[in-house]
Amino acid sequence: MRISSRFSSAWLAPAFFALTWGLGASQGQTFSGNWRLNLEKTRWTAGSRPGSVLVVVYQQGSDIQYHGAAIYSGEEMRVFGFAGAFDGKPYRMSRSFGDGMITLRRLDENTFESTFHSDDGVFTETAKTWVSPDGKTLTRKLTLRGSDGTQTWTEIYDKK
Repeated sequence: MRISSRFSSAWLAPAFFALTWGLGASQGQTFSGNWRLNLEKTRWTAGSRPGSVLVVVYQQGSDIQYHGAAIYSGEEMRVFGFAGAFDGKPYRMSRSFGDGMITLRRLDENTFESTFHSDDGVFTETAKTWVSPDGKTLTRKLTLRGSDGTQTWTEIYDKK
């Protein structure tokens, strides 16, 4: 049975597009990139607000590394960094409010959760982080529980 070239070309291109789009979608977004805090879109509650934050993320598979710097008015630059994996295991991390352990767990292709517990047991920070479908926006919804109560805020980052 011979299939006409008109029939095959009419169906081949859309089928190829659907197949390659499906394969790309199944791989998920990567969190890798240079991310700058969008101060206008970020929603703060209480507490001091940085004037600028830049985060550099490198992700390969389940491994992730990030480092960055935050600049607050009237203060020196605060630098931070971390290396770990989306495996639910604890990794050492230092925060502005103390040293502790962080765990990361992948929720879906574009989202992960992290939980940090300070060594002194005073602070717990949970975060849900996700990348937009177009890969241009990183959003972090955070909750910090500490000696001063609970704070929540949402950070919006643009890919640079």
